[in-house]
Amino acid sequence: MKKNLIYVIPFLALALGNTSCSKSFLELEPKTGQVEANYYKSEEQALLALTAVYDAYSVQNWQFVPTMSDIFSDDAFCGGSNISDMSQWQDMEMFVMTPENNSSSDLWNRCYSGIYRANLYLQKQADIDWKTSGLKERMEGEALFLRAYFYWDLVRHYGYVPIITEVLPSVEDYKTLPQNTPTEVFTQIASDLLKAVPVLPVQISSAEKGRISKGAAQALIARIYLYHEGFAKPIMGVSAWTDGKTTIDKAYVQAALEQVISSNAYSLLPNYNDLWSWANQNTKESLLEIQYSEKAKSGDWGGWGINGNFSCVWLSVRNPEGDASVYPGWSFAVPTWSLANEFEAGDPRKDATLYNADVKLTKYNKAFMNTGYFNKKYMALSAYIGSGGDPSHNFPRNFIDIRYADVLLMASELFLTDNPAKATNYFNQVRTRSLGAGAALASVTLDNIYHERRVEFGGEGLRKWDLLRRGNDYAAAKINASFNVPQGIPNPADFTPRTFKATTWGMFPIPAAEIRNTNSGVLKQMVPAYK
Repeated sequence: MKKNLIYVIPFLALALGNTSCSKSFLELEPKTGQVEANYYKSEEQALLALTAVYDAYSVQNWQFVPTMSDIFSDDAFCGGSNISDMSQWQDMEMFVMTPENNSSSDLWNRCYSGIYRANLYLQKQADIDWKTSGLKERMEGEALFLRAYFYWDLVRHYGYVPIITEVLPSVEDYKTLPQNTPTEVFTQIASDLLKAVPVLPVQISSAEKGRISKGAAQALIARIYLYHEGFAKPIMGVSAWTDGKTTIDKAYVQAALEQVISSNAYSLLPNYNDLWSWANQNTKESLLEIQYSEKAKSGDWGGWGINGNFSCVWLSVRNPEGDASVYPGWSFAVPTWSLANEFEAGDPRKDATLYNADVKLTKYNKAFMNTGYFNKKYMALSAYIGSGGDPSHNFPRNFIDIRYADVLLMASELFLTDNPAKATNYFNQVRTRSLGAGAALASVTLDNIYHERRVEFGGEGLRKWDLLRRGNDYAAAKINASFNVPQGIPNPADFTPRTFKATTWGMFPIPAAEIRNTNSGVLKQMVPAYK
């Protein structure tokens, strides 16, 4: 969905959401003759405005949630050139984040920029001359889904944040917005998603790949519900998840996932390796996929002008020799030995997930926290260097946010006690796809499901949230144990033992700049570790 657009939507430099943008993006003089007064008139203009909301969903600067989530978990170490490289991620990994952390600021700004764009679209959609039946409702559903996603990122990273559902008249109005509770934020998310589900299409045509489907919304509800029940309720003390009319409980989510499964809109690819072919994207297994391309030819290190998958270069090998297919990278989010050891003997997902540089290469820079492993699913490949701009910014590798395998394993977990046979069937569909029919289990446990989730989704940013929703003690045991590194490695000093800090709730501090920019007492640190 992300395209190389000239943004004609005026962007307010919010006190709550100053984004890192180029001068041309903020230039007030119209270059196309299109300004807010004469925009939002046609369906084509509506699509361009909605694309700007998608753009905020896909933006990568230094706050890409999947990468940060893997570093937080037991699946990846921060890595980089040394202990000072990307200090904001190093601090996150070591539980010493402060309100001045740049990644915390970048994530906050990205989310509120996306919310602003969604609010502006929703506020202006009535002015469109709608000609296509059902299009207004569908596009409204997409904007609501994306706004809900931004609030989902906010509530799981900060907990207590302002809710904004309209474009306010002035910056001063933003400075006085109240700080809402997590329960209120979850209510807003429920409201947006429950409105989106009935108006989104079940099937997405090949010409519209990357747009939001009904299945994506239902699967996101399931993902949020599992976190809400496993972590937000017992740790944060939130109440039942509802929009005030409909309660999203276990029965609701079970039914939603059953609808996704029975829709036949999605299926597992027969070969797990095919999921990670750059020439084979937006497959039948993908429910939600962030679209990236090389077309922007960008050199924008602030992130907002990047159309490619910038994270590919973060994950790749430093100075590789002996394998021309690997494009040199920066060795961040290096997979742990703990993840490598999780795979059963003969599981083909290990080789699809982990690039073993010690085997594949004749030489490479074994930088900070090197394990010899790299994220093979998303690491940069030389065959896909963009034709212009900085190649680091222009890798056309989409990021698969929600896969059908996740739908099946979430359903397996939710039916585990209510319908064990159904839970086992869904579980085995995922397991046997990679390990063959002989690996099917007669019955499954929660530990089986967690194992399968880890080897199925390694390097995809899900592990942190799976750990947290089994509780602080479980997360602490797994994360701390990942720093028990093998005997005899050449760089043991790189792996200072980590002590999980439960009082962070796995969250970030509210950026100090946002607190300074709002009126006194409006924004406060509410997460225990940051008070």
